[in-house]
Amino acid sequence: MAGQPASRPSRSERYLSWGLLGLLVVITVLIFAFSRSPDPYLSGTANTALPHSHRQTAPSQSLETALPDLSQALAPALVASEKAEHFDAQTLADKIDGKAELYLEAGFQSLKTQRVKLKEHSDIWAEFFLFVMHSDQSAFAVFSQQRRSSAIPIPDVAFGYRAANVVCAAAGPYYVEGVGSAEDEHLMEALTETLSALVRSIPSSDQILRTLEWFPESLRAHERAVLYLGSAFGYDGFQETFAVPTGADMDSMTVFVAKSVKDWSGREAAEAYVRYLEEAGAKRLSGANPDEELVIVDFFGFVEVVFSHQELVAGVHEAEQKQTAERTASEFREKLKNRKALDFKEEEGR
Repeated sequence: MAGQPASRPSRSERYLSWGLLGLLVVITVLIFAFSRSPDPYLSGTANTALPHSHRQTAPSQSLETALPDLSQALAPALVASEKAEHFDAQTLADKIDGKAELYLEAGFQSLKTQRVKLKEHSDIWAEFFLFVMHSDQSAFAVFSQQRRSSAIPIPDVAFGYRAANVVCAAAGPYYVEGVGSAEDEHLMEALTETLSALVRSIPSSDQILRTLEWFPESLRAHERAVLYLGSAFGYDGFQETFAVPTGADMDSMTVFVAKSVKDWSGREAAEAYVRYLEEAGAKRLSGANPDEELVIVDFFGFVEVVFSHQELVAGVHEAEQKQTAERTASEFREKLKNRKALDFKEEEGR
C-alpha cells in the first residue's frame, strides 16, 4: 500500500544471509586452492600401486646397459632418421597413451624409441620401441597380450612375429616393436631383418618355453599363449596364468594353467577357484576332488573345467561344448601328470 514503510529483515534472516555469504566465500577459496594444485593423476605423481603387481619404477641399470644397440642391428636398407628418445614410468603415457597401464602393471622399467627410414625411399619410415621390463615374464606378458590376430611367426625368433605393418618380439626382459608407416613389403622385410638381428643375442626364457610345452601340441601354445601376471578371468586369486585360446565358433575355449597368490596346494587353489565360480552363479555338474577328477561347472551357458596338479590349477575356461571341454581337459591333465618334474617352484629356484 502506498506510503507504508517496507518491512525490515528479521535478525534470524540477517544471520542466515551472512552465513550463506560466508559459505560462498569458503567454497570460492577452496576452488581456487584446488585449481592451483596439480592433479596427482594427471601429473603422474599419484600412488597407483596395485595390490599385486610387477610394477617397478626404479630402472635397473644392468638391464638398461644390456639393452642391445639398435644401430648395430639395422638392416642395410634402413638408416636412423632422428635422435633416440627415452621414457620412464612417469613419462610413458606421453608416448603410448592408452596402453601405458598394461606395461606398468607388467613391470615396465624404461622405453627407448628410435625412428628409422628406408635409404632409397625416405618418405617410408618406421619407429622401433625398445621396452626394458622387470623380468622375462614381464616382457612375455606384454608381448602375448598384444599379439595381433594375423601374426606370422618369425622363424629364427623364439617369440616373434610380423603382422601388417608391425614386427614384435620378446626376448629375455626386453619387448621390442617396430611399427611401419605403411604396409610396404620392402620396409617390412627390413624391419623383420633388424628385429631378428636385435634379439638374436638375447636368450629367451627357458622357463616360459618349458611351461608352454606342458600344453598339448595340438593347441599350438607357443604361438597363442597369453601370460597374465595377476588376476585372470576376473578372478584375483591367481598370480601367473598361462592361457591358450583355441577353437572357433562353437568349439572355442581357453585352456589354462595357473598358480595361486597364496601358498596353497593345487587342490586348495582349485577348490577356491570353483567356490568363486559358484558364488558368482555357476552350477556344479560333476566332480568333487580336483586332485583326482575333473570338476565341471556350468557358468551361465559356458562350461568351466577345473583340476589340480601339484601346486597348480588348470582346466578349460568358457568352453562352448561340454564334451570338447572335458576331452581337452583330460588330455591336458594327462600331459601334466607325465611331466612331474616341471612346476613353478622348481623353475623359480633356477
